[in-house]
Amino acid sequence: MDHIDTLFADATSPTTTSQPQPYLVLDIGCNKGYTSADFLDALSPGTNMNPQTLVTAIRAIAKEDNTKFDRDGGVCNDSKKALNRDRSTVRDVEVHCFEPSPATYDMLKRAHAKLMPKEDDDGGAKWFIHNKGLHSTNGEMAWHSACAHAVGDELCTIVDEGTSDAITVPVVTVDKFLEETYPSSSSSELPLVHMLKIDAEGLDPAVLQGSMNVLTQNRAIMVMFEFNPGLSEKGDHPHGMWGRNGNPRVTLMEVTSWLDDIGYDCYLDTHLPDENEKNKGVLEAPGLYRITGDCMSKEPSVRGWANVVCASRKYGNVAERLLELATIVQT
Repeated sequence: MDHIDTLFADATSPTTTSQPQPYLVLDIGCNKGYTSADFLDALSPGTNMNPQTLVTAIRAIAKEDNTKFDRDGGVCNDSKKALNRDRSTVRDVEVHCFEPSPATYDMLKRAHAKLMPKEDDDGGAKWFIHNKGLHSTNGEMAWHSACAHAVGDELCTIVDEGTSDAITVPVVTVDKFLEETYPSSSSSELPLVHMLKIDAEGLDPAVLQGSMNVLTQNRAIMVMFEFNPGLSEKGDHPHGMWGRNGNPRVTLMEVTSWLDDIGYDCYLDTHLPDENEKNKGVLEAPGLYRITGDCMSKEPSVRGWANVVCASRKYGNVAERLLELATIVQT
């Protein structure tokens, strides 16, 4: 995330936006909050909310409860990421963290109280935490019983109505959330979202469908979502829309083709091998592969999961920067 503040600032110069607004990040599928912490460190490092301070708060909460949270430093050792070298700058940033699990939501609220107890209504960085799921509809849905008690449980996903022990969690579309949270906006003029990040346990296509207005208006500068086809093929708890058994099945090529049609360039951000995988002979590969423009025409096969990163061509400097970083392959 080096220099992402400069990238966003250039994209939102007076020629592209009518008036200044805080950097706006939607962190959908917040889990333990490490993506939120990453963005707060990148955009407002002087706030001192970052992956390292977050893991300290999470472990303090676990100690208070005489327990230990599974993977408390993040699934990919997120708490050990290098911090922004700038440790003093404070900017106006609003990060909205959406977490459907009541147990994880409670932990995040307690972490917020420890790390950001005195947010200033007049500016600075703010971290808003919502006990909601994001989907293609507004209302309520049944969620796996793991959401109720286990902090950060990967099984916390939508299940069929009538599932035994399921809990009910409110769900909302991205478009509806923006209209209600920023009432000066409307469906025809939504606020500018600098980063729309989605990690919805295989339901990312549904969240994108619920973001129809903000995306077709090109009011999201960047979009990042998870592509994890293996979730629908799990033995005990298959779920999600990607993969052979997706319900309903959606392909990555369908999603990125639609995003291309409305003005977004997309790239596959691969899951780079860790040390154990390297020792087993898994080869290094470039991190970013271009999908848009028929650079990738077949559904990719990924190890575990991969992120997809997209940039609106309306904000040329951002789209051009991703193109500079990417590897072009033909499949």
